[in-house]
Amino acid sequence: MSQRHTHSVLVVDDAASNRYALSRALRSEGFQTVEAAAGAQALELAEYVSAVVLDVHLPDVHGFEVCRLLRGDPKTATVPVIHVSAVYVKDEDRKAGELAGADAYLVSPVDTSELAVLIDRLVSERAPG
Repeated sequence: MSQRHTHSVLVVDDAASNRYALSRALRSEGFQTVEAAAGAQALELAEYVSAVVLDVHLPDVHGFEVCRLLRGDPKTATVPVIHVSAVYVKDEDRKAGELAGADAYLVSPVDTSELAVLIDRLVSERAPG
């Protein structure tokens, strides 16, 4: 937890209020945040962050496809991806997120303290060495 300030989290959500609220909450947990409103923007920024919190329902590229593309790119293949959705909440949605390569799948609204602990764990598991 003491190293959170060294990690940045990309928060991807097309709803500005959701993006703002989650980013603010993660900053209060000690993380730096970067925001994206769409999948294409997320794909451009993901190589520069420690983890991605990715909404499933996006206006341009579906969140599952964004995750697949991140996993297929050597620059982002190991960046932890956590899907978050208030719309896609069924078991088959969770399974689709898993098949796309997500490390976790959460239903919104999320408990930001639990999310922060999850990010800590995933980042440390993916750390080199």
